[in-house]
Amino acid sequence: MQKYFINSDDLEKDIITGEDVFHIKNVMRSKVGDKILVSDSNVEYLVSITEINKDIVRFSKEEAIDNNAALPFFVDIYQGYPKGDKLDDICKHTTELGVNKVFAVNMKRSIVKIDPKKIDSKCLRYEKIMKEASEQSHRPSLSHFGGIVDLKKIDFSNYDYKILAFEESAKQGEGSNFKNIVKKLEKGQRVAILIGPEGGIDETEVAYLNELGFVNCGLGPRILRTETASYYALSAISYESELK
Repeated sequence: MQKYFINSDDLEKDIITGEDVFHIKNVMRSKVGDKILVSDSNVEYLVSITEINKDIVRFSKEEAIDNNAALPFFVDIYQGYPKGDKLDDICKHTTELGVNKVFAVNMKRSIVKIDPKKIDSKCLRYEKIMKEASEQSHRPSLSHFGGIVDLKKIDFSNYDYKILAFEESAKQGEGSNFKNIVKKLEKGQRVAILIGPEGGIDETEVAYLNELGFVNCGLGPRILRTETASYYALSAISYESELK
């Protein structure tokens, strides 16, 4: 069943507006009487479509849905800005795996240099990808794109745990730090996971992050691509905390 995130005002008025109207009419080819899910990230309802017009879809609420599909922790991914369209996939798949926010981080070894004039349009693109992935995976709330940021301008002070996915730790056989942190996580805690770009993390950045309380963690005995590391980390967190 298709799900749509809408704002609280529209949820109260029993209407859907904006780009979702096009999706309902022309992609899903929905008809009056069809059932869909709607949510404002706080409450979720099973609804029945009552009217489809050019710019608006009306619905009637049938029942409230108890959605418990969220990770019990708030996990933010700080991704060293990768080349090509890798960030599209990172935003999409980490959303499916339960991420809270994704940030693209400019780092010393980042290959990509972003034109400042294109930052706003790129951020809108990534936010849209994460909205669509949130709907597809039936999350109870939206994941968000946090922005394109410089490493030393980020405030990491509000996190309970800070994990640095560090290739050199993996090469040296370090395999317990990440597991130990995951086992200690408690419901509602906030976790930052920082992953370097294709070129890795510069020594000075590692030292800086360690001063901020980041723990160097190997993610298994194999060297992962930058776009794979976040999937590994979130999958491991989900396995430990959600599967019984």
